[in-house]
Amino acid sequence: MNIDKIYNEDNSIGMKRIPDNSIDCILTDPPYLYLKNQKLDRPFDEMVFFSECKRVLKKDGFIVLFGRGTSFYRWNTILADMRFTFKEEIIWDKSYCSSPLMAMSRVHETVSIHTKGIGTINKVKVPYLEMKGHDLDAIVIDVKRLKTTFKNSKSLDAVIEFLEKNYLGVDGVAHKCIITQSQLTKPNRCVSVMNSIQNGMNEKSIIKHSCEHYTAIHPTQKPVRLLERLLALVTKEGDLVLDPFSGSASTAIACINSNRHFIGFEIDKEYYDLSISRLRQVTETPSLKFN
Repeated sequence: MNIDKIYNEDNSIGMKRIPDNSIDCILTDPPYLYLKNQKLDRPFDEMVFFSECKRVLKKDGFIVLFGRGTSFYRWNTILADMRFTFKEEIIWDKSYCSSPLMAMSRVHETVSIHTKGIGTINKVKVPYLEMKGHDLDAIVIDVKRLKTTFKNSKSLDAVIEFLEKNYLGVDGVAHKCIITQSQLTKPNRCVSVMNSIQNGMNEKSIIKHSCEHYTAIHPTQKPVRLLERLLALVTKEGDLVLDPFSGSASTAIACINSNRHFIGFEIDKEYYDLSISRLRQVTETPSLKFN
């Protein structure tokens, strides 16, 4: 089994070639099984699939699972019965309705995070404008708070001290997620605002990110940046990530962007070919291997 490669085959066959306890994270979006006459909704043996997930994951590895409705609740129950530990639930705010014909406009998807052992979710800093760029009112409040430092010498001194002695930076790359250590002290509120602007904000359980609506090659394509942020919570650079339902290769691209390795399986030849073309367009990495 080669890494940094997507295979055009059924994951029920391909995963058998993956060694035991070799995968750091499984990040995937299985068929939800609620569409009628849709080739994307191929039934799969759920018990066999999740058993294979448990086998290939490392001791404290994670499974990050997109889903909705009855099947999603069933999958979470299966993982619990297999003695996975539930860690967190993430809501992806898509910012638009993907099913306008439904009685209720649905603008979110749900992600559950489970660990095979006692894995710990990373504390991640996300760039300030990425977290608050959609919320002008919140930015205005922060600006007003910083403005008060010119009238409050104590706050001004605290901000100056932070800038001079405690600037951590974000490696000069504004789009990176930074994994940090927990901080137990509670700083001055103005310092907290400056810190968040300089070093980013803690990741939240609701992630707002628009779909790649006009450039998508797959009906259920997930934004690469969303997947990068999810990977930052449960992996580190150099880890190996598996996507058994690879689709548009967004997971693979997120891994490339964040210095992770990947293995993917996509059973549909049409989407497999499109995903390989997409990979070739976004990277010139010579080590990538294609069928």
